[in-house]
Amino acid sequence: MTAARPHQQRGFTLLELLIAIAIFALLAMGTYRMLQSVLQSDESTRRHERQLRELTRAMAALDRDLLQVIPRTVRDTYGEPRGALLGGDSLNLEQAALELTRSGWRNPLGAPRAQLQRVRWQLRGDVLQRLYWPVLDQAVDTAVQEQQVLKGVSELRVRFLDIEGNWQPQWPPARGDLTEEQLLRLQPQAVELTLTHQHYGELRRLYRLPDSPPQQDAGGPVVDSDGSTANDAENAGTGDSSTGEQP
Repeated sequence: MTAARPHQQRGFTLLELLIAIAIFALLAMGTYRMLQSVLQSDESTRRHERQLRELTRAMAALDRDLLQVIPRTVRDTYGEPRGALLGGDSLNLEQAALELTRSGWRNPLGAPRAQLQRVRWQLRGDVLQRLYWPVLDQAVDTAVQEQQVLKGVSELRVRFLDIEGNWQPQWPPARGDLTEEQLLRLQPQAVELTLTHQHYGELRRLYRLPDSPPQQDAGGPVVDSDGSTANDAENAGTGDSSTGEQP
């Protein structure tokens, strides 16, 4: 009777090793591509979220300014009067823009300034800007503050609805039945702003301007809803500088 032969052990052949390495390489490549796709999708989602948040902030800042507009005229650095609300060709700018006086400028630090603010919305390049002045009636050394509100804007258009229900491309309109002082305080019934954005296309906002009750600026004139003032003295905030609120 012959003895049983011990179990013969054998390893992987070179071909089997190459096949196993190729399979692992394919699995690793697939996993990497899947991870890269997830990371790219996450980055795209975050980018769209930032753009949407920027757009929301810009629209909210526009809402605050236009829904608190008041018929308060100002003076420029040369002492010349400027209308309570200006837009279109009346600003003598290459791009359409809107300049106005608004109330409700928050003052949490209690700085010695008015609660009214002079602001301008304009397009420079592809950036929608909000400019504001620390005082209403400006001096030679009054520095304007710039805020970059919304990027990717290719076009800005503004038009104004007058009291007769007609849309005007500029404000104040050319009217011979009103004096210069009345034109400076004249306000439209509504303002329409149209933005063309590279991601969101054409965005149109229509604002019906409020009928402001008489308001008393701190140390300044009383402003009526028809634009008349009881006292046209310099505003108490003139000459005081302060940081503005962020949109």
